[in-house]
Amino acid sequence: MSASLGSLLRRPLVSNALALYAVQGLNFLIPLLLLPYLLRVLSPQGYGAVVFAQSLMGYGALLTAFGFNMTAARDISVARGDPEEIARVYWTTMAAKGVLLLVSLCILGVVVALAPAFRREWPLVAASGLLLLGNVAFPQWYFQGEERLRDVAIVQAVSKCLVSASAVLLVRSPRDTLAAALILSAPQLVGTGVAVCLRKRVAPVQFYLPTLGDLLGALRRSVHLFLATVSTTLYLEANVLILGLVCGHREVAMYSVANRLASATQMVSTPITQAVFPRASYLFATQPEQAWGLLRRLARLLFPVMGFATVALAAFAPTIVRIVGGASYADAALTLRIMAPVPFLVVTATLLSQTIMVNVGLAKPLARIYLTVGILNVAMLPMLAARYGANGAAACLSAAEALGPLLMIRALVRRRHALPHR
Repeated sequence: MSASLGSLLRRPLVSNALALYAVQGLNFLIPLLLLPYLLRVLSPQGYGAVVFAQSLMGYGALLTAFGFNMTAARDISVARGDPEEIARVYWTTMAAKGVLLLVSLCILGVVVALAPAFRREWPLVAASGLLLLGNVAFPQWYFQGEERLRDVAIVQAVSKCLVSASAVLLVRSPRDTLAAALILSAPQLVGTGVAVCLRKRVAPVQFYLPTLGDLLGALRRSVHLFLATVSTTLYLEANVLILGLVCGHREVAMYSVANRLASATQMVSTPITQAVFPRASYLFATQPEQAWGLLRRLARLLFPVMGFATVALAAFAPTIVRIVGGASYADAALTLRIMAPVPFLVVTATLLSQTIMVNVGLAKPLARIYLTVGILNVAMLPMLAARYGANGAAACLSAAEALGPLLMIRALVRRRHALPHR
């Protein structure tokens, strides 16, 4: 019995997931402890202003990511044992992300210059630019493709401790909103420095100089996932952005508090889904029957857990909001109840989209699904936000997250005969 348990724990997938859960507890606890402090110190107006500025920068982060977080991780996982191919994928991806960083900075500069709402907040927007630098500098997709997610978890834990300590020391009142924007946008950039200091390998030993053909090929392979991710921003970043433009920073703060709490609940499943993705990529390419078996076991584990989390989040929303935000954020309780199904729906969508559709060659229909959902969300959002504020935006988010998995199931059923052997 003990020998079989030891053998199980030595498996990369299991050890990765367990290590992630061990450190994820710290990654979960630190922001959860920091959030009540920031909510009270910055006030709804100041906290909402920071979130509003970061929502714009999220579009730049989207462009620099360009779907590589999935395609590059998949390609590195499939290329295991081939150092030359791993080096080619890594350096090509980093070069492409560097080019996209320059493009995104130029576009965002024009948007800030032309839009009065952002021009008034330009220092906060500029401070939030650290999100872009960190997005390019920290190669989480490389760690994930090599199934070194324990290293990612350790680096994230250390960087979040440093960022949280800086926030407590430097953010003391609503006058420190700019410092808060800088600090809250820095975790990935700090994480890169932490990885280097801890001697975690952040790049292959072998160097490869990408050609223009390599860059264009990488962009072509990722374009459908990029379009799918762009579409998800039509009901993620767009909700904060439109809510801020229509209703102001206070409603952004209410929405963001509820969204952060829902996202924190969703993190219960994150270590498992992150650990499974590279293994599923490899199995779908080599042993499809085992890939389907892995996914069935994963669904039996995650669905009951996330279903219970959804019920608990809805039942105790007023208490949770009062503990986290205090009386100033009491209105966020109803917003959180409306968002309560989101963690379950996101986990369902993750299994269907990233773990299955990406790995069986259905990136193009996946992009169409997210585009459809995003357009419907944006069409409904201004009217609902103007009438119901944060609650209207939450309703749009929950509806979008529900429609996505339904359309993914429909796409998989329609193409079931073309799927790898189950």
